[in-house]
Amino acid sequence: MMSSAYPTRVPRQPLRFWRWPRREHLLEQVFRRGPPPFDPFPSIQDVIDAVLCPMTVVHRTYHGLHGALSGPGEIAGDVGNHFHRFVSILKSNIALGRRRLDEAFSLLRMYCSMEGLDADSESDLRRYLSYWLRRKRDSLNELWSQGSRIFYEVHVSTENVTFGEERTVRYPVHGVIDEIDTINKRIVERTLRGNENDSNPPFLEDFQVWLQWKVLTSIDRDLFPDVLRNENFQDYDLIVETPYRDFTVEKNRSFFEEWAEDALAWISDIARSSVAIGDAWQNRGHHTRSCSIGNEIEECYFARAACYHHRWRYPERRASLRASLKPIYRALYNEQVWVHDLLLYQLTKMEQDPDLNFRSELRKLLIGRNIFPLEIEENIGYDRYRVKIDETVRMSLVEEVQDENLNFDVLFGSFSIGLRRRAYLLLDEIGTNPEDGRYVVYIEGMDGTEGMNAFLLKGLLLKEDPWFLKRVVQQAVFSLERWGVDREDRAKNHVLVKLVDTLFGPGTLRAKRG
Repeated sequence: MMSSAYPTRVPRQPLRFWRWPRREHLLEQVFRRGPPPFDPFPSIQDVIDAVLCPMTVVHRTYHGLHGALSGPGEIAGDVGNHFHRFVSILKSNIALGRRRLDEAFSLLRMYCSMEGLDADSESDLRRYLSYWLRRKRDSLNELWSQGSRIFYEVHVSTENVTFGEERTVRYPVHGVIDEIDTINKRIVERTLRGNENDSNPPFLEDFQVWLQWKVLTSIDRDLFPDVLRNENFQDYDLIVETPYRDFTVEKNRSFFEEWAEDALAWISDIARSSVAIGDAWQNRGHHTRSCSIGNEIEECYFARAACYHHRWRYPERRASLRASLKPIYRALYNEQVWVHDLLLYQLTKMEQDPDLNFRSELRKLLIGRNIFPLEIEENIGYDRYRVKIDETVRMSLVEEVQDENLNFDVLFGSFSIGLRRRAYLLLDEIGTNPEDGRYVVYIEGMDGTEGMNAFLLKGLLLKEDPWFLKRVVQQAVFSLERWGVDREDRAKNHVLVKLVDTLFGPGTLRAKRG
């Protein structure tokens, strides 16, 4: 029987505990093989997708798909990310007294040129920026010369977030907050979703900023950079910002707590049990909105791309093919968890575990392999800086550079809470000398990082490292599973159709003699 609070899907049994990696796993003292005996380390986006629909967890876990609410729509390409990046650049320039508000569109033209955006993307950005500037003019003028007191792209990671007053289960969650505004005491989630006449925030954007706030307030204050340590984030306003208006989100929403625990239960159950996959299909949809063929959740990209795709007539042995692919999906997922999620646990516990000796052991394991402490020595100009790598790990970075790993995430602050930026090592620049640990690097958006600890992270947190390639393989295998043709004459002569039906059926494949 369905609860009245969940009219379209049955609430998942809340977890009694989260499966954490044991000490020997974190210190890499055991061989990695088979299914990991611990749960994945979910991102904020993973939790949001699971709130949207439990089937998104299946597609993320086994098919390599990610971001059900951020898929293709009327917004072309990556315009949403570019809009947020440009707004942060514009506001920083105004706050530091470098640009006036009336220079916004000339700055936009320069930004689009540097990013290599096409005319359509630039036109979309210009249109959204026009709406946004129309209502932000006064607040932007007040921002003039206020200094670096607004922080963008703030990475947060916790092992201590809980949901509900009577619940004590701790969960790990990591993610990125678009903006922390210490001037106006606001946490901002910026999006292009929504319309001019909306009276409520876009679907689940309110939950997203609330979850960001929950993660932020679960982190020990001692881990905060000095510039944020004395801020009382419990009292901050939560804002969803669209080009057309701002929405204030209430913090005390008990159903948000229920949604979060339900989502994390699905993430854990689907990771460990194939039975939960069938349960997810039976409970597809959001808590307040059902999902079925012809009645899909409009905002869900996965509904169109993964759940209700066209069923081709050929190959005829598709069911056997699908059954044979399941172990491949699982093996690829297991490898991602062993490589990527375990590293997230290691980095978070290196700062948050209550055992100080254990923290020290993790630090010794990771520094020089995944983490490279650095010191900013000089601002050369045009977002280029001369940095010095800690001498104890200098040669380790030289080996990484020899392997052509030139792109890194750089974090200012700590892994628990810090400003995440992309760093490019410029090896051909005068001033780069790997032997003495000095590099010229390009880092955009360094404003407000003065006095913060800084370190490079090998690879990128979100993609491009080898673990991410496993997702790409999962996506390719899933595309093969869904591929096919309808016309019989084409199927008879199509090599791939014949190959699949032969490998997974009684047919015979004969090669023609040359």
